Amino acid sequence: MTTAVGAYQHGIYPRSEDVVAATRGLERGRTTPDEVEAAYRADRDDFVEVQRDAGMDFFSDGLLRWQDLFRPLVGLSGGLDARTLVRWFDNNSFFRAPEVTGDLTVSGPVPAEMADDGDVPGPKVATMPSPFLFSRAAHSDDYRNALMLDLTREVLRPVCEGLAGRGYSLIHLEEPWLPYFGIDAADWGEFEKAVLELREATAGVTLVLHTYFADSGPHIDRLRKLPIDALGVDFVQTDVDELGSGWEIGLLAGALDGRSSPIEPAEETAAFVRQVAEATGAPSLYVSSNCELEFLPRDLAREKVLRLGEIAARVREGLA
Repeated sequence: MTTAVGAYQHGIYPRSEDVVAATRGLERGRTTPDEVEAAYRADRDDFVEVQRDAGMDFFSDGLLRWQDLFRPLVGLSGGLDARTLVRWFDNNSFFRAPEVTGDLTVSGPVPAEMADDGDVPGPKVATMPSPFLFSRAAHSDDYRNALMLDLTREVLRPVCEGLAGRGYSLIHLEEPWLPYFGIDAADWGEFEKAVLELREATAGVTLVLHTYFADSGPHIDRLRKLPIDALGVDFVQTDVDELGSGWEIGLLAGALDGRSSPIEPAEETAAFVRQVAEATGAPSLYVSSNCELEFLPRDLAREKVLRLGEIAARVREGLA
């Protein structure tokens, strides 16, 4: 069996104590904007070096300037605000829920603050909220599926087009809401329309939808039919036997636990990922963490990324 195997780290990466101290100091007038900028650049450069050392196939800037998954999109868009703090699922972290305040607009190309990628090598990966997550996490009086399509057409689509224009090779859509809270049967059609909007806007870019924080098994048949290049599965929560066989799209194996400190054993984890690849028959395989690493201390997150590269190398050897 020959399967294309790639590895990358998605989502928000933990910031260093230097960045935290610099940003707090700026608020109190103790540091300058230039010192904060230098701290962010140092963090970004360090994360790039970690990814190089790990042998990643796609590179990220770590979203180090992102306060949460939605705030940069809110700042970029007219008709959105972010006020109310809401717990991020069952984690000890919070996000400011997007709130619809008027007509949705995105003006101009994707600004640099959406992608701190000046010295990030290619091929590059971008992380975005999926349309379903975005519409369910937002505060609005609108019908949720109508809001999902509006957010997709007026916000997510132009941003994804901008990222594709900036040379991104892979766009990773985070989708924890669907497995965690479920989805009504009547919502699938509109969700597929929203994903298709992004597929059409990013021709030539790999589009990955990543489900996590809960078992994706009950939804796997419908998820596999979405217009995406690969589907991400949280294997801390999902049993491989639920995935079925004969996959026609790629699979992202969320094989490292982004909410747990122990570093996974390389050979045992690689053997599991090979089992997943063989059971599903997916034509392409991506290896990553089951969720973003922002919940871990920075030194442990670094070890997870390095271990991710080691696991991916062993998977390639076993599937060659």
